[in-house]
Amino acid sequence: MTASEKKEQKKQQKNYRTYFIFLGFTAFLWFALQFSKNYSQEVTFTINYKQIQDQKVIKPASDQNVKMVLEGSGLQLLKYTFFNKTIDLDSRKARYLNDNHAYFTGNSMHDILKTSLGYDGKVSHVFKDSLHIYYDVFQDKRVPLKVNASINYAVGYTSIKGALAEQKDILVTGPKSVLDTLKFISTEELKLNDIKDDFSGLLGISKKSLPDGLSFEKNKVLVNLVVEKLTEGEFQVPITLLNVPKKIRVQLFPKKVGVVFSVTLKDYPKLTALDFSVTANMIKAKPETSSLLLKLEKIPDFVYNARLLEKEVQYVVIK
Repeated sequence: MTASEKKEQKKQQKNYRTYFIFLGFTAFLWFALQFSKNYSQEVTFTINYKQIQDQKVIKPASDQNVKMVLEGSGLQLLKYTFFNKTIDLDSRKARYLNDNHAYFTGNSMHDILKTSLGYDGKVSHVFKDSLHIYYDVFQDKRVPLKVNASINYAVGYTSIKGALAEQKDILVTGPKSVLDTLKFISTEELKLNDIKDDFSGLLGISKKSLPDGLSFEKNKVLVNLVVEKLTEGEFQVPITLLNVPKKIRVQLFPKKVGVVFSVTLKDYPKLTALDFSVTANMIKAKPETSSLLLKLEKIPDFVYNARLLEKEVQYVVIK
């Protein structure tokens, strides 16, 4: 490259530098001019209530946001366009209708909103005439605890009481209006298959269907399951005849029917045939077959899979 060419290249570089400096300065002046102009802008703020009294909580029905028209320079409004749109309101400055209801209104609300924003421009309009705060009281309540269990036992096994939590209830803390709606608290689901042995373990509290704002004395509870082996038994149970017409006698053949059942080994000695009841009803008699349907009326609570060995009994009418 010759000396004249080098000189020409330096001249061009200088011109480019001058051009970009001028362009940048012009852009700066344009932005400065735009930001210095006054604008009017609608902004919706999420309200964050502060300084709430102890043992109280804000209800969802309270005003959660407020829309305002702000006037000011572009620079003043910039942060409300791109940045945080939350306003902190000191709840102690609200007027109280009663212990559970407070509100902001009028010029005082306007002033409190502007002060809370820390805005140097003008708040020209607030779209709400008043802002209401509804309080609820924080309380403790013991709520019945229910174990959510899905258990499949191995053949010949069962549990008399099923899966039970070590404690019958749990202490819950939260808004009174929410606590009043709670009938019980459920655990997370316990799934067990082909179970033969006892089970003991910790289950978490299920919070899926519960409202927010609740806390528990513990997040997990101990759950126990006692599994027992079953044995089969059989008794010959007398048949009780119902609704026999007057002036006739009915003879049954046979007078007893076999009842088979399953029961735990420890409960088997408690049982007798008298713990079961089998009936036949003359109203449902079948004259063409001289038979009556049998019904197993009474079964002890601790007996499983009880059934009759015969579904019908024969009868003869004696006049």
